[in-house]
Amino acid sequence: MNQNTEQLRTDPIGRLLFKLSLPAMIGMLVTALYNIIDTIFVARGIGATAVAAIGIAFPIQMILMAVSSAVGLGGASISSRKLGKGDDAGAAVTFLNVLVLVGVFAAFAVSSAFFMLDDILTVFGATSAIMELSRQYLSVVLISSPFFMFTLAASAMVRAEGQAPYQMKVMLTTVVVNLVTTPLFIFTFDWGIYGAAWSTALAQVVGSVLMLRFFFAKKNRRTELDFQWRKFRLRFGELKEIMAIGSSSFIMMVSQSILFVGVNVMLGTYGGTEELAIFAIINKFMALVGMPIMGIVQGMQPIVGYNFGARQFDRMRETIWTALRVGIAIAVIIWLTLQLIPEQLMRMFTTDANLIAGGVMAIHVLFAVSFLPSVQMLINGIYQSLGKARVAMFLSLSRQTLYTIPLVFILPNFFGVFGVWLAFPIADAMTFLTAVGMAVWDRKLLFRPSEEEVEAKATNL
Repeated sequence: MNQNTEQLRTDPIGRLLFKLSLPAMIGMLVTALYNIIDTIFVARGIGATAVAAIGIAFPIQMILMAVSSAVGLGGASISSRKLGKGDDAGAAVTFLNVLVLVGVFAAFAVSSAFFMLDDILTVFGATSAIMELSRQYLSVVLISSPFFMFTLAASAMVRAEGQAPYQMKVMLTTVVVNLVTTPLFIFTFDWGIYGAAWSTALAQVVGSVLMLRFFFAKKNRRTELDFQWRKFRLRFGELKEIMAIGSSSFIMMVSQSILFVGVNVMLGTYGGTEELAIFAIINKFMALVGMPIMGIVQGMQPIVGYNFGARQFDRMRETIWTALRVGIAIAVIIWLTLQLIPEQLMRMFTTDANLIAGGVMAIHVLFAVSFLPSVQMLINGIYQSLGKARVAMFLSLSRQTLYTIPLVFILPNFFGVFGVWLAFPIADAMTFLTAVGMAVWDRKLLFRPSEEEVEAKATNL
């Protein structure tokens, strides 16, 4: 049996979830903190206009992240269940299929973005004041995006083997590279926004090299997957399944990208560069709210998927309940922090009194009930790990597509810029109710599974 995955079958759930989630949480939390610090460097070294420009560019990066994360999560779900059944060779083939998909999507997406860059930036809300800065930033970041896409997809496969600590090391290494090179390029070399872009690109390349080392290094190779290259064939049925399972994550991230575009457009219509800069800053705190919960989800998924495949339903159920308790507790702590010290948080980025006042008000409103979506993220992660693509897709659609995006376009017509901020807490509450309703409906599958009930539900879903 694969030594990396034996722990998923036998280790105590609390300790195992901690072991797999903590590296992911630390890595993602550090990444979120890096994004905040990086924005501080840009704000202090270049100005609020540059922050707004990067904020406009972010939805394009989100789409590329969505593609790679979808492929990686879909492949990881299949691999976890294969490893649970003892099919190590099948898990290796799944990984190779993931690499092919990422390569095809990266080539198509990046080349398309280059050809239509100005048009895309205009649609995404770039004003004349920030168009050139957004173009400069993206022209560099797009070049390194294939490396970033590979790293994201490979990270999910690393977690499927129960090797989350290595993923954490990769993320921490890229963050350190970014933190060292960003101030060097901006302040010492005086490269302006190009400095921020090249720093990001360099970190993405380093991350991909470390992931390649995990799977393919001749010495100190860490994976136990057996890559039999001569026997490899594309499995189109499995490619379809990978995309079906990962589609919920893809839709969720693309919807988030569309949401950011909508927010930028409405802020540009009812406000201006100041409001765009505020949202670009707040965006970083939105990641801070979500990333630790995603760390819990990423630690939970291989345990749930593996034990579902191994038909150890008691361990699966215990994992789900433990993840829910821990995830909600973390979300509440972050929510309290944002509500108690918003002014201090804004002062890290700027000394402009108007920008600080507008940011404090926006944080209070936008994050009013920001702990509630953690439940939706965790429940959605459960469905993904069980391969329930349609249900996971619906839950992914619920937050951004069904609720937040329409509210962002409707409420500003009545409340102006305040309506943009108000759309988020209303959507968060509606998302929470939707996710809890789905979990209650499927409670026998998720929380009290027996072998017969699982087979019946699997047939119907």
